[in-house]
Amino acid sequence: MLAAAVAATAAMAAANKPPSKKSHWKDGRPADGKTPLYSPAVTCNGFVFVSGTGKIDGGSIEEQTKFVLDSIEANLKHAGSSMSKAVKCNVYLSDINNYGPMNEVFRGRFGENPPARTTVAVAAIPFGCLVEIEVMAEA
Repeated sequence: MLAAAVAATAAMAAANKPPSKKSHWKDGRPADGKTPLYSPAVTCNGFVFVSGTGKIDGGSIEEQTKFVLDSIEANLKHAGSSMSKAVKCNVYLSDINNYGPMNEVFRGRFGENPPARTTVAVAAIPFGCLVEIEVMAEA
């Protein structure tokens, strides 16, 4: 009876445990002293959340997609995960006509079991990016 009570108390304590949220900055946290607008990647409760990533200095849709996926992969690795552990991906395109060329670069980047994915065309992406991608993965 006492063992059951101890186990129940431990389970309740674990359920009330605060989330294990941690920000990850592969290039170091900004040193300007200001609170950043966002973290490039956050781990919490066994998952990694990579912020929407775009390429702000131009290039074709293929070049931008490769840059974005390479950056996401680096952020996942820095946070202790990988592309093959991705479970959800959201792709935002500034022009739906870039869907095919983006897919050609995207295909295979997440391994044999790619994540669930949503792709939408949006009115605009900041800095004139052609594509922005965010990913959620197992840590």
